[in-house]
Amino acid sequence: MLRLMPASRPSPATPLGARDRALLLVGFGAALRRSELAWLALGEVEVVPGCGLRVLVRRCMTDQRGAGQELAVWANPGELGLCPLAALEARLVFRRKGPESTGGASDGEGPLFVGMSKAGRLTGQGLPDKAVWLLVKGAAEEAELESWERFSGHSLRAGLATAAGEAGVDLA
Repeated sequence: MLRLMPASRPSPATPLGARDRALLLVGFGAALRRSELAWLALGEVEVVPGCGLRVLVRRCMTDQRGAGQELAVWANPGELGLCPLAALEARLVFRRKGPESTGGASDGEGPLFVGMSKAGRLTGQGLPDKAVWLLVKGAAEEAELESWERFSGHSLRAGLATAAGEAGVDLA
């Protein structure tokens, strides 16, 4: 499933394609809810060379005390097209291109994933969680996945759990 979804998006050589690929792969790799993915700030994701990413989820619906949670997202150097680290690095190239891509925010501030204008420019405004839902559903439809209508923003989180279970990982 995940193998087909990023391939259905625009080219990763474009700002939109790079954003979509990174969003799908980081969201799956960290098993994030759509709101958690939409709320991620650039300063909450750290590249760990040779390993992957360290993601700090500051807000989530099950963290009533606001303690946050640190997650590891492993790199997949054997399949760069499915590597969250490579996808995020490609995404960050576009974020660094100018103030219009960050909304004037400094490097550690601002949303990791931003919207796009109709002209194809990064807006600097964070994505609403509904945009994550639409992206996941659209990628599933474009990849012609069976029952694509059932895909949602939660599919990235559920997909990782399903894949882990199918691989024999003890989820208890």
